[in-house]
Amino acid sequence: MHPESPLLYLCRPLIALGLLTGVVRAQELEIHYINVGWGGSVLVRGPNGTTVLLEGGRPGQGHIAVVPYLQSIGIAPSDGLDYVILGHRHTDHAGGLDEVIVAGYDVHVANYENGSPATVGAYGQWVTAAQATTAGAPVPMPVGTVIELGNGATLTCVARNGNIIGGGTVAVSDENDRSIALLVQYGGFDFLWGSDLGGGNADQACTGRGCLTAEVETPLIQAISPGGANPLISAGGIDVLHANHHGAETATSSNYMNLARPAVAVISIGAGQGTTDQRPRIDVVEHVLQAEAPCVTATPALVLQTEEGNPTGSFTSYAGYCVGNILISTDGVSTFTVSADGQVTVGPDERVAAGLPLTLPLDDLDTTAPVLSGVQVASVMATSATIAWTSDEPSSSRVRYGPTMAYPLNASVAGLVTSHSVTLTGLTPARLYHFRVESTDESGNTASSIDRTFRTGSIAHYAPTATTILQGSLKSGTFTQLATNNNVLYAVNSTTSGTRTSDWHGTTSVPVPLPIGATLTVTYAGRNSALATQSLHLWDWNAAQWVQLDSRNVGTTKLQVSLKPASPASYVSATGEIRLRVLGTRLSNAFYSAGDFMRFSVESPGSVP
Repeated sequence: MHPESPLLYLCRPLIALGLLTGVVRAQELEIHYINVGWGGSVLVRGPNGTTVLLEGGRPGQGHIAVVPYLQSIGIAPSDGLDYVILGHRHTDHAGGLDEVIVAGYDVHVANYENGSPATVGAYGQWVTAAQATTAGAPVPMPVGTVIELGNGATLTCVARNGNIIGGGTVAVSDENDRSIALLVQYGGFDFLWGSDLGGGNADQACTGRGCLTAEVETPLIQAISPGGANPLISAGGIDVLHANHHGAETATSSNYMNLARPAVAVISIGAGQGTTDQRPRIDVVEHVLQAEAPCVTATPALVLQTEEGNPTGSFTSYAGYCVGNILISTDGVSTFTVSADGQVTVGPDERVAAGLPLTLPLDDLDTTAPVLSGVQVASVMATSATIAWTSDEPSSSRVRYGPTMAYPLNASVAGLVTSHSVTLTGLTPARLYHFRVESTDESGNTASSIDRTFRTGSIAHYAPTATTILQGSLKSGTFTQLATNNNVLYAVNSTTSGTRTSDWHGTTSVPVPLPIGATLTVTYAGRNSALATQSLHLWDWNAAQWVQLDSRNVGTTKLQVSLKPASPASYVSATGEIRLRVLGTRLSNAFYSAGDFMRFSVESPGSVP
């Protein structure tokens, strides 16, 4: 059973297409996923009728699936095909291509392949058949090649054999990683296809994906994203993503998903895989495409697959919807529509559960920046400030700040939210700061506030002015040793019978009354000559008793502890006295407590003009 897709709450079907009849609106781009079971075959038909066949499935599938499908959508053998592109040379992708040609389909313009050194029988059969077509023998597809599909629609080669558009390269040796990657665009619509391209395993700790393939997906999506070496897509990402390598753990990394940000992901899968493949994988479908892993920040995609993988196992995902042959169509203006025919041989027909046919808005439509309001300095102290604001749509949180309106510094919080809060740290006390807030929505639209200012508060540090031993005896030093953190120690011997106890406190005086909103931080650094329980206490002048703030085991290694009590006024006398008690206990054997540093810090709040 599959829960209803989250996309269905936003977009209900607007158009019920007569699927796979070949009757679509004029000037539409079509992408057809042909159900070839285990393997891959996709047909792209441009608005002007240009046809591009991407792969042909396993041997036999050309006759059984690809040719009948082409005929069912009105592409007869006498029409031929304009282009054939083989992503890589493995048999489950190349095996049916020669059968398409044998069935009478001429290739008019070009046969493209990945230029791999691999020799595979099925690939050789296609080469032989292709030599007899008008296009001639297959040639490596140059990265950057653009195929015009009509009315402004294009198909661009963005990667091949480790070479990436914009000049990047990745060292590849595995045939899958040598795959061609293509970006199909029409107006505001984007479809990214990468055959069996690899995504490395950098996100294994987060997603569970584990593999030894090269990381090609991340540099590819970075290159075509805004700010990349060859930006082709918007900050909103793409609309439809081909899940590379049939949903295997080798592909579809979290980086790929986060930058691609697809509304729909499609997996070519079915019977014929090996017993250890168990694809599509849970780590890919649920963790990445459906954004369950914490490192995936993109919105969950609607995951469609031609049918279930077979054979399956404990790693197999059943979260994608089995729908048979899939048609994605768009006029490139405002929406794209996904429909399917339900011709599933392995698994149930889940078109109804997936909400198909489904019409979705294009990701590039949003050009409106967020509206920001309620910008305020929520709090400001001597070395920190928290800035808060709201936005009318989910967007990022960034504060640019500094001593001038040049704003040389910035701080941000990850995630897209409507209630924003960013804390600035490491500020200089008693200084005027300028700042402005920025929020960027999912489509890359950025809004900034006007300049605002705040002044940080002050902070004063006080060393002990006296020490008092409550139990034990002085071993060495005076309170002056506690003023600096320099391994010159003030040491107190423990008692020598019963529970061995070393008990003493340091005292200082601060100006009173404390400023409204002031905080008190007490810091102590010390060690014991043997492992003992150390607890730190402040004297509560109102309750006339010690209040324990911390307790831990401390041995011969010096440990520094900083504590900030919630109600500092209770620990400051009417004359400004503060006492910090260091109590050490050990069940047997005498020891001594050695304090190196004790400091009392009073931080006053800043101000907002």
